Amino acid sequence: MFSSGFVLGLVVFVTFPARAELLKNLKTDGSIEVRAFGIDNETDRNPIADDYRGESRTRVMAGGSFDLLDDVHGRVLLSKNNRVYGSVTGSEDTNTVQDTVLLDNAFVKIDKVFDRVDLTLGRQFYGDPNDIVIYFGPQNDDVLSVTAVDVFRADAALGDWGKFQGIAGKISDAAAVGAAANSDVDLYGGMIGTDKLIPKGRLGLSYYTAKIKGVGATANDTISAAILCALGDVGDTGLSYHADYAQNFGEDETIPPPTDSDHDGNAILLGLKYGQSLMDKPFRAMLDWGRGTNNFAAVAPGKRFGKIWGEHTASSGLQPSNLNSVGGAGLTNLQVFDAGVGINPIQKLGIDLNAYRFQYDDATLAGGLTSAGTEYDLILSWKHSDNVSLEASAASFQVGDALQNTGGTPTAPITRLGADVKIKF
Repeated sequence: MFSSGFVLGLVVFVTFPARAELLKNLKTDGSIEVRAFGIDNETDRNPIADDYRGESRTRVMAGGSFDLLDDVHGRVLLSKNNRVYGSVTGSEDTNTVQDTVLLDNAFVKIDKVFDRVDLTLGRQFYGDPNDIVIYFGPQNDDVLSVTAVDVFRADAALGDWGKFQGIAGKISDAAAVGAAANSDVDLYGGMIGTDKLIPKGRLGLSYYTAKIKGVGATANDTISAAILCALGDVGDTGLSYHADYAQNFGEDETIPPPTDSDHDGNAILLGLKYGQSLMDKPFRAMLDWGRGTNNFAAVAPGKRFGKIWGEHTASSGLQPSNLNSVGGAGLTNLQVFDAGVGINPIQKLGIDLNAYRFQYDDATLAGGLTSAGTEYDLILSWKHSDNVSLEASAASFQVGDALQNTGGTPTAPITRLGADVKIKF
């Protein structure tokens, strides 16, 4: 049913001229992912109350890229992630499948407009999953969600010096008209980057704005962020680095005076990675440190930390990273230190151990405490082939003083066991 829906999506998407060759040079791709986990004390951190849950989630994506003309190309990608093993509804009927298959890519790309600009129009993924400000794409969360955005995108070379990329579009459109009815969320921005200034590295400067228009006659909230990014390798040592700094601008006009309504938060993320052979075994290590002020606002952050803190955010509002205005992705109101090591004792087997220390930048819960907790993740991965991988994981979140239960209620760690399978085709 999913493959027939994919073909139907192609047919609906493509309006071809009379003499065009339909789906010329068609190339298909996709993935099947299964994420199974059992997690305890996730929402109450209480060993007495029973809030254990176990789920197996699936995400299927199927895409196709093709040429409409020699200089016009199209792409369609369908996704489905609603299926939970053992659902009380049993097998899905065709109507349910039809309603839950989403068109997350539907765009055309025109080569060399004005002999210089590649123009992409339509619904598409954008950004990097490790970005602290903007990312739309497959999400690494507990429900395997997928996000996308409707934009015009322009890519152009700046001579031999660097590259430019700009976007303008909408995150959401209420389809309403008139000054008192518009409640859209508009998005625009861009970046320039170069590999000419840093040896074996790249430097980028970005600026994005999301304008959240007030429903009816209420005021707008304009969130802007300027991002400076540097990344690269340190010679041939096996050491690499990245550094990101984001500064907010804009104003939330929904906040009445005299309260400060300016967006002036900021965030920083610094990281080192090392990869070499240790006794002929691939060895890796990493360090990350990040901090975001309590008023830092991102457009749609992608960066996530930890199996429990980062992934478990979509099913409820009571997970640790959803408290104190943080959220599982990004750095708002958060300080995090992340260290990890890994080795492949045999070619296909990877063993990784990661530790995360979480602290609120500004406590808003009662008591004024800032320590959110410490998480430890053990990950065993098996690379069956280039396109098939399996993973088993165990994670424990040691609850910090800011999230300790009160009033005589005991506090216990959050624990999680998980298994993932990913097939690319």
